[in-house]
Amino acid sequence: MNFYDNPKITDPKGFTGAAMHAGFKRKRKDLCIIKSAVPAKCSAKFTTNAVKAAPLIVAMENLRKTGNRLQTLIINSGNANAGTGQQGLNDVNETLRLLATQINIPPELILASSTGVIGHRLDMDKMRYGIEHLARHLSVEGGAACAEAILTTDTVTKSFGLKFTANGKKITLCGITKGSGMIQPNMATTLAFVTTDADIDHDFLEKSFSAAVEHSYNMITVDGHTSTNDTALIMANGLAGNPTITAGSPSGAIFEKALFMLMTEMAKSIVRDGEGATKFVTISIDGADDFADARKMAFGIANSMLVKAALFGCDPNWGRILSAAGMVFAHFDPAVADLRINGIYLYRHGEPLSLNNNEIEAMMAPVELNIVLDCNLGEASAVVYTTDLSYDYVKINAQYHT
Repeated sequence: MNFYDNPKITDPKGFTGAAMHAGFKRKRKDLCIIKSAVPAKCSAKFTTNAVKAAPLIVAMENLRKTGNRLQTLIINSGNANAGTGQQGLNDVNETLRLLATQINIPPELILASSTGVIGHRLDMDKMRYGIEHLARHLSVEGGAACAEAILTTDTVTKSFGLKFTANGKKITLCGITKGSGMIQPNMATTLAFVTTDADIDHDFLEKSFSAAVEHSYNMITVDGHTSTNDTALIMANGLAGNPTITAGSPSGAIFEKALFMLMTEMAKSIVRDGEGATKFVTISIDGADDFADARKMAFGIANSMLVKAALFGCDPNWGRILSAAGMVFAHFDPAVADLRINGIYLYRHGEPLSLNNNEIEAMMAPVELNIVLDCNLGEASAVVYTTDLSYDYVKINAQYHT
């Protein structure tokens, strides 16, 4: 299985879409609809932040009502509809009713998602106009623009697609995502929407998607901040015509591998587009007692402002890295640890190693840095993806209106 060029969220059979500039943002498309021809099986993950936006509250209730079935998404950027009280909930429900009338499906089978500035009510005149326009222009080709319509401070669109065969049938798996700042996982980070035409057992879909999110989206950080609108979901409409994919089957293993590949690339694309980032940093913790300890140490390093600032300055400050691993209440003994960056050891068997300026410059110059801390205590490992901390990150967020 391989990624293919120019994927669209509507590439799987039975999906159509459309996007437009409705006026929630000054420019760029900011509203889209993604629709399945039939109700799809859905697995959805939402932020664990106690401050949840109105669309999430409504979505969680509707998915409970439908037994996690979903047929249509409507997504706007430029306004998060978060911190908007009862009126925010009313606006979501009106959005669902308006779209349900236009496309002739029950409102419970529609999920609204929003991203953007917190604390401002949606302009429902723009929403009404957008729904009426988009509902008339749904098509397979229309799905190409949906990746743009969900962006906020992102500098590039993020769209990915895989094709594979299961039980003799070709299956397509596609995803779009957004995120650049306010990135720290807790079930799902930013927005991520995945479509597939696979026929798959619902319980197995839930298990597979949960695992994929846990080891991809829940392993990235730009600034350690979990958002109010974070949503990740998958829709599987079964129109590929394959025999139902089940747990423990060869086709199940293929699906899990494809989904993990897709979600990992989607998650990494967010880090690569991190606000003001000049470095894409992979932090690997090896030889830990267990995954929980490895994960805590990896995030301790990834979220350390001191480490991130040092990486921006191309300073391989091993002391900051080790101290960040040691401050998260995980089992860690620096006396037996090894640390290397891009394959070059800075610290080995509890002792620092001396490097000359040319070696340091060559090690830190690449845009991509691989930091590996081997605890030499056990067999567990974890990998977290992050960025450096640049002047531009501070500038972008100092000027971002909330």
